[in-house]
Amino acid sequence: MRIVEGSEKPMRHLQTFMILAAGILISVLAGCETKPEQRHYSIQAEVVAVELPKKLIIVKHGDIPALMPAMTMSYTIAIPKEAESLGPGDKISADLVVSSSNARLEKIVLLEKAKPNPTPAPSKADASLG
Repeated sequence: MRIVEGSEKPMRHLQTFMILAAGILISVLAGCETKPEQRHYSIQAEVVAVELPKKLIIVKHGDIPALMPAMTMSYTIAIPKEAESLGPGDKISADLVVSSSNARLEKIVLLEKAKPNPTPAPSKADASLG
């Protein structure tokens, strides 16, 4: 078989073009990657429990219009440091960030510290025992 001089150049050009086209296609497709849509809701809630090692907070919140009715629910804490001083009964505000794969609380702000439970006064029955 005889190779005609100059016939290799068009093949090299075609090969180079195909590699370049594939690279451009990959770049375009990577740029079209959709990011999960996130929605933000301002909430006010009462802390039920905080589980810092698990980065979870359980809160009792009111209705969140266009999302859910009032309920008690656990959420991931985006920045655990924001919840370090929180305890049961504390009132907070936060930004609830919801995507198709998760929900988390951000920008947690303490609105009101829970009042300590007063020591109950001794009952008459307790006084008669003494």
